[in-house]
Amino acid sequence: MTKQAVVAVLLAAVAMAAQPAHAQGGSVPNYPERPIRLVVGFPPGGATDILARILQQHLPEQIGQPAVVDNRGGASGTIAAAMVAKAPPDGYTIMMVPSGPYTISASTYSNLPYDAVRDFAGVSLLVWVTNVIVVPQNSPAKALQDLIRMAREKPGHVTFSSSGAGSLHHLSGEVLKRLTGTDMIHVPFKGAGPAMVALAGSEVTFGFTSMPSAVPLISAKRIRPLAVTSVKRMPALPETPTMIEAGVPPPPGLDIREWYGVIVPAATPASIVNKLNAEMVKVFKRPDVQKRLTEMGAEFVGSSPQALSKQLANDVRTWAKWVKDVGIRAD
Repeated sequence: MTKQAVVAVLLAAVAMAAQPAHAQGGSVPNYPERPIRLVVGFPPGGATDILARILQQHLPEQIGQPAVVDNRGGASGTIAAAMVAKAPPDGYTIMMVPSGPYTISASTYSNLPYDAVRDFAGVSLLVWVTNVIVVPQNSPAKALQDLIRMAREKPGHVTFSSSGAGSLHHLSGEVLKRLTGTDMIHVPFKGAGPAMVALAGSEVTFGFTSMPSAVPLISAKRIRPLAVTSVKRMPALPETPTMIEAGVPPPPGLDIREWYGVIVPAATPASIVNKLNAEMVKVFKRPDVQKRLTEMGAEFVGSSPQALSKQLANDVRTWAKWVKDVGIRAD
């Protein structure tokens, strides 16, 4: 074998050895070299979309490439999640997620085309968002106990909206029914935005939703808050009591809040995940973004990739018990 042939064989061997290292998290020095698709599994107007738009606005300053929001609504975000799970793990398809579709849907759908834990890698748990119970502005219910009394006086007549069957908002309503011994009818919508529009139009009696989705309509006096699901009152709604203060404490160990974060396909190289994590955390640490988060009822976290993956796996187990207890299915 000539000297040139030996060199060629060695170079080929080095290249082959480098391929699995890249797949397992080797360095990708020029990432990103083109625009990033930021998938949102819901229509515009909800908290997931609002937080994605913050990244779309500011992330390009950090990474030098556009971030293009791609709204793919349907089936409580699971359609979009299935698409992302099958996307190339190259960092050019990422997804802003609320916790529901990747924790609750693992139990409410019998044949999901992805595994919520195995098929994704966490980038960062960016914020915790408090949910709120809201009614139309002209509702006779002035407090949460008024709403409960209405449900007890007319079983099956009180309706509540959610961002979709199997969503956290849906399950929250089912838990409220269990806690209060009432019979209320669930009305699912394709996202928090459409659900809030329907609520403002008095198409339903009340709804569970995220504070970012509710606050603009509350400020416009189209809907009214009755209680927040956090353990303390929120600065964005200082006059609104917690569920505990309103006389309906959630069961011990059940956190009826929602986290929002970014995930990628599971085999995405660690160098890309870490770069996205660092730049997204910088975006959410901006003073103007921090101010906006406070105003919409979101609490900044900015976790490590490992912390989000751990939270995801833990929540899948926690909500599986409640899905079984209240007996809901989304398919």
